[in-house]
Amino acid sequence: MEIDPFIEAATSLFENIGADAILVEVDSNKDMEKIQEFISSKKINLFGVSSNEKIKKKFDKIIYVPGILKKITTRLEFAISAALMQELLKNEDKIIYVGRIDSESHNFIVTRRTNQVNAKGIYELFFSLKNVKTEVIYSVLSIAVQLGRKGKEGKPIGTSFIIGDCGNVMQKSSQITYNPFERSYVTINDQGVQNMIKEFSRLDGAFIISGDGKLLAASRYLEAGKDGISLPKGLGARHLSAAWMTKVTDAVAIVLAESDNMIRIFKNGELVWEVDPDEVRVD
Repeated sequence: MEIDPFIEAATSLFENIGADAILVEVDSNKDMEKIQEFISSKKINLFGVSSNEKIKKKFDKIIYVPGILKKITTRLEFAISAALMQELLKNEDKIIYVGRIDSESHNFIVTRRTNQVNAKGIYELFFSLKNVKTEVIYSVLSIAVQLGRKGKEGKPIGTSFIIGDCGNVMQKSSQITYNPFERSYVTINDQGVQNMIKEFSRLDGAFIISGDGKLLAASRYLEAGKDGISLPKGLGARHLSAAWMTKVTDAVAIVLAESDNMIRIFKNGELVWEVDPDEVRVD
């Protein structure tokens, strides 16, 4: 049976360094079956890493990684954090990760200790939010990515999206100018609404979106504070107010910076993810 040389290298490395598990990115049931057959006679703890729901349903030892995560290091960190959260791996386990960088075949192999990564915040963002639907996070992130890429090509765009716990968020914010979404009952998943958001993104203030995707407001001034907030150097009022809002409410904030064109996500007053729009897959 012909086997991927990176899988062969990983199995040899597993024995040589005394690893606890191998994580391999897989795209199809056939890929997973082939790898499982190859290692069946070896005492290797193998997990597939995939964004394919069909693979997740067929095999037990699959770590699901959202397809929106494009950067290899982000996928790696997310997979390890997910495995820890699901108790598939233990803290300080030594793992070997086999992945793909802009290729249909494996071309990347790395070793890590599980305590060397921390993507817990990203994992919770996609899978453990109590009052915000995952698809709403996807939709808002997709809009932020498109705005970020557009800003790279032309005039930079900066805006904030506050998602969830809308009653508290609305109480802790005020309207700067006319609210185009007042009593509109439109949702983030509507393509026409997404186009409207892109147009209104140049207004000052933040968008307020419910956990199930309803647009409540645009151009909203957010109350801000500094107690307990620690931001990376160089981030200004837009990030401070967004971070503060997630500290004093149960909301999530997605912020597109005008200065460096980066997308930053805040939860519980903390920065949980910072990403370049080009490192997110939204198509």
